[in-house]
Amino acid sequence: MSSRKSGNRYALLMYRRTWDRLWKPTFLLGAVLGIVWWQAGTAKLTLVQNANNLWVLIGAVVSFGTGLFAFFLRKMSYVQPYRSHFRLTTPFLRLKIAYRRIRSIHPVDMTQLFPPSEQGWAQRRFLTPLYGKTGVAVELRGYPLPRLLLRLFLPHQFFLPQVTGFVLLVEDWMKLSIELDARIGAWQSRQKQGKQEVSLLESIRRQDKNW
Repeated sequence: MSSRKSGNRYALLMYRRTWDRLWKPTFLLGAVLGIVWWQAGTAKLTLVQNANNLWVLIGAVVSFGTGLFAFFLRKMSYVQPYRSHFRLTTPFLRLKIAYRRIRSIHPVDMTQLFPPSEQGWAQRRFLTPLYGKTGVAVELRGYPLPRLLLRLFLPHQFFLPQVTGFVLLVEDWMKLSIELDARIGAWQSRQKQGKQEVSLLESIRRQDKNW
């Protein structure tokens, strides 16, 4: 598994949750506006004047388009391990995180990580479907980009509280954790072997000079 250039893709549930909150209401709004436009066009609805029919139609099309766009975006976010790094991919961000940045990887319970009693109303509502799930906490020595910039593309709950790192919430957290551990172990072995080879070459060169 660790010899492959790229690993499995694991859908990011946290990011999917973000878009789930958008596509459903926009689809509903588009349907309501579409019904209003159709009823007004057949003269069955007198609340909407003919002059406003075009704006109602535009609103319906925009709402449906936004909902459709958000529906497909929710499936375009994932984490994928590679030989020397793992990649966080979203529709608007591709982030490579080198294994040398990683301090530790361990499972976390979402309820304990973000206690409901300590969350605001909006955050608690966002996290409610995710409570009880287990994520993979990846503690880092530093972010590859400034946190303020990352916050423009990633949900607030994507970041570990109090420490530097990410919460990778996927369907099969154990499989992701095992694959990351295997790839990090293989990378460390290659690094160690490379250092030993360099040390051996330097030793041979010193011996040649002595001769």
